[in-house]
Amino acid sequence: MPQDPMRQAYEAAFGKDEMLDGIPCKDWASYIGPASPAYLSTYCRMQLAHSKISMSFSALLFGPFYFFYRKAWKPAFGFLAAELPTFIEMLQLSGSALAPAMSASALTVFARVCSVLSFVLMLVRGMYGKWLYRKSAADRIRKIRSEFPDEAQRKAVLAAQGGVSFAAVF
Repeated sequence: MPQDPMRQAYEAAFGKDEMLDGIPCKDWASYIGPASPAYLSTYCRMQLAHSKISMSFSALLFGPFYFFYRKAWKPAFGFLAAELPTFIEMLQLSGSALAPAMSASALTVFARVCSVLSFVLMLVRGMYGKWLYRKSAADRIRKIRSEFPDEAQRKAVLAAQGGVSFAAVF
């Protein structure tokens, strides 16, 4: 009996042991939560194509907030810090007392540089957002696996520390 083509692609990407980055897919599913089929499908395509690029419109549109929502702390704070020049530009343009004093010509140049930087960051987040989330999640899952050898306890901890958080966005 011929095998399902989707199953063949899944096995080609994750192997017979169903491992991704040395982590069983069931642990990935526990950590990611209800969205795990979509993420594992994307990771399957990335694995087969040997690519780090996978378009994430959520990361593209919502910026660092996407990573806070997915509890990917390192990329979240990294992209937030990278947006600091844009924040300073907004303070300047609004005439805030907190803004550093700059001449009009320096402000114009700074505004253009910030616009280009923001656009590049937006593209990087959109193209590499899922890969960055995957790396962050893999690190957390490995740490949890080393601390909790009992499968039932590990599954509970993965579900608690993974998933999404609206509170982290705020």
